[in-house]
Amino acid sequence: MRATTAALAAGAVIAPTAGAAGAAPPDDTATSGNKITTTHWQGIDDLRHGEWENLRPGARGTLGIRDAGGTTTAYTDPFGDGSAVDYETGTWTSPVVETGYAVDESLTSWNATTPTGTWVEVEFRGRKADGAWTKWFVMGRWASGADFAPEDGSVGDIHRTSLDGQNDADAALYTDTFVARTGHEPEAFQTRVTLYRPAGSTATPRLSGVTTMTNEYLPDSAYTGTSDFTLGRAVELDVPGYSQLIHIGEYPEFGGGGQVWCSPTSTTMIQYSYGKKYRVPADRLEGIVAPNGDPQVAHAAINAWDYTYEGAGNWPFNTAYAHEYGLETFVTRLRSLAEAERFIAAGIPLVVSINFAKEEMPEAGYGTDGHLVTIVGFTADGDPVINDPNKATDADVRNVYTRENFERVWQTSTDGIAYVIHPHDVKLPRNVPGATPNW
Repeated sequence: MRATTAALAAGAVIAPTAGAAGAAPPDDTATSGNKITTTHWQGIDDLRHGEWENLRPGARGTLGIRDAGGTTTAYTDPFGDGSAVDYETGTWTSPVVETGYAVDESLTSWNATTPTGTWVEVEFRGRKADGAWTKWFVMGRWASGADFAPEDGSVGDIHRTSLDGQNDADAALYTDTFVARTGHEPEAFQTRVTLYRPAGSTATPRLSGVTTMTNEYLPDSAYTGTSDFTLGRAVELDVPGYSQLIHIGEYPEFGGGGQVWCSPTSTTMIQYSYGKKYRVPADRLEGIVAPNGDPQVAHAAINAWDYTYEGAGNWPFNTAYAHEYGLETFVTRLRSLAEAERFIAAGIPLVVSINFAKEEMPEAGYGTDGHLVTIVGFTADGDPVINDPNKATDADVRNVYTRENFERVWQTSTDGIAYVIHPHDVKLPRNVPGATPNW
């Protein structure tokens, strides 16, 4: 379960070295003229365009902290035992990205691995029209593990968390989403990632990618109606169906399954669709209690849990979780199902965020104030094939929903939020100028 805070859909996506641009003009694949910029820094070649402090290149195109002995900073885990821990840090700061429009919202996702005791903090700031910068807003503090008290007495993992209490005159921060206040909208931005490891340790987090999405706000009236079916044929990807409802009552300290597990359930469907290589190793599932099956879903919920938000629906936390198993991931917005078709054609299913009243999409059989489902294909008539985890059993998860209804509720409720999760060798769809984002 997860509801969004404001409104936008996609338009342009740029490479970090290309300079920013506004959205492409509306076309027959878009159902709105909203602008968005999704800026990727993926791999060491892209990360070289930012500024490094106490970092060095490492294995598999990542950045890690340099040799031990640097300056330290203290952090007290608000969900820990109250003890402050000294950490050595290294920081990557992006170049300034000019968007070409006033930014109403921003959301940053990341790909990083964090050995026990290490973690990363992700921040965003915007430069307003008068040239003044906002403060740095913390978008998340992430650790992929949950070994809070190692048996050897070493420093354990922090509790991964978003950060409340950051609102000011420039913007509000809603869990994972920066929302600018009227008259304070940025026209450029920077993203910063700080890597932390216990002082004296030789372990290091590994940063392999960062993606920042910014967008302009337009009202629901910007939605122009159902997009054309451009795929032109039936395509359905082989994505397993997992029910969130079979987990009701499991792990009450992590929401108790059911309604609040739609995001990790949907994320796991895509993760497992790519084969054994990307699945959770069996030893990590030992001890997971899932009497009705699919322990990997419970594992995802536990390990994407946001201890401040008290939920498993933090969007970047879910994509960061999937990255731990070798997948490249980010959160973005798409303007239409026609744009989603290009991902399906490329072999990439999508997790999407929706909310709707029962009468808005009666074929679903329920209403929701925040839900995540997976687009796995399209029928020959252009209706989306949806793996909907809000079903009684795994066998009931596959559904076909009406294109008109589904696209409308997706675009008008969350403005096209989507998780993109794929192996490195499954390439993102080819850009069509004026029609799709330039990935």
